[in-house]
Amino acid sequence: MTRDEARQLARKVGSYAGYPAFYLFCVLFFTTLCFPFETLKQRIVLTFNAQQRAAGAPQELQIDEMSSSWLTGIKATGVRLVRPSTDPKSPPVTLAIDEARAHLSLLPLLVGHKDVSFSLKGFGGDVDGEYEELGKDRHVEVDLDGVDIGQIQPLTQMIGMPLEGHFSGSIVIDMPDGKATKGTGTVALEGTDLAVGDGKAKLKGALALPRLSIGGLSIAADAKDGVLKLTKFSAGGKDVELSGEGKLLMRDIATDSICDVALKFKINDGYRGKTDVTKNLFGAPGSSKGGDVELFVPQMKAAKRSDGYYGFHVRGLLGKPDFEPAPNAVGSFGGGAGERPAPSGRP
Repeated sequence: MTRDEARQLARKVGSYAGYPAFYLFCVLFFTTLCFPFETLKQRIVLTFNAQQRAAGAPQELQIDEMSSSWLTGIKATGVRLVRPSTDPKSPPVTLAIDEARAHLSLLPLLVGHKDVSFSLKGFGGDVDGEYEELGKDRHVEVDLDGVDIGQIQPLTQMIGMPLEGHFSGSIVIDMPDGKATKGTGTVALEGTDLAVGDGKAKLKGALALPRLSIGGLSIAADAKDGVLKLTKFSAGGKDVELSGEGKLLMRDIATDSICDVALKFKINDGYRGKTDVTKNLFGAPGSSKGGDVELFVPQMKAAKRSDGYYGFHVRGLLGKPDFEPAPNAVGSFGGGAGERPAPSGRP
C-alpha cells in the first residue's frame, strides 16, 4: 500500500469513527450538565447516615453543595462529619473538609470493576487516594501531604489540648471480600514539628501547659488478617521522649476498630527546668519527685515508672479510647502490649 492510499484509508476510517466519538462526548457532556446533583447529594447523605444508625454509630454526614468535576467526576464542598462530644457539656465534634473530588474510571466498568480516584482539600494539606472494587475484594490507597493535626477537631478533643504539626505519608489496605477484619497492608506516616499546649489552654481545666515540643514522630505498621501491628512509633523531641507498641483490630467502621497499644513518655530535664511553671508541673530537673501534674491528674501519678517515664495502656474503641495508667504493663517496653486481651467491641 502506498503512502497516498494509506492516507485515504485513514481519512475514510476516521470519518466513520469520528461520529461515534463525537456522539459519546456529547452524551457525557450533556449528562454531566443536566445531572441532578442535588438529588445525588441527598441520596448520599441519607444512605450514609442510615448505615451509621444501623451500625450504632452516632456520627452524621453533612454536605453543603455537590457539582460535576470534569465529565466523570463529582465535587463536594462543605463536607462535614459530625458526632456528639464525649463531654456532654461540650458542642458536637466536627471533622470538616473544604473540598472533596472523586473521579470514576470508565474502562474498568466494562469488566465489572470499580476504580475511583479521589482528592481532599482540608486540614491545611492535601489527601489523595484510590478506591478499587475487584469483585468482592476492595483496595484502598491514601497519600497525605502536610495535614495539620491542629485542624483535626476530634483529635484535639481526645488529647484535650491544642496541637501543632503536620503529617505526611501513605496508607495502603487490601480487604478480601470487602472486610476490614481480613485486611492486609501497610501504614507509613511521618509527623514534623509536633507540639502540644500553648501556655493558655488548661490541662483537666486546672493546669496551663506551656508549649511542649515533640518534634518528629515516625509511625509504621503492618496489617495482616485484620490486625494492624505497630512496627514503629517513636519521637525524640527536645522536650519529650515518646514511644509505643501494640496493635489495632480493624473494623469496617474505622472508629469501631479496637486499640491495644502501650505508650510511654518522659519529660526531659530541659523542659522541666525551662520556667518556674514547668518545674512546678513536672518537678525540678534531675528529681524523681513529680510535680503538680501528678496531684491534679491522678492518672499521671499512677502511671509513673521507676525510670522516670509515664506508662499508659490505650484500650477500647478507636473513636473513644481509654487511657489506663500502666507503669508495669510493659516492663522494658519490649512486647507487652499484646499480653492483655483486647476488649470485645463490635464484630
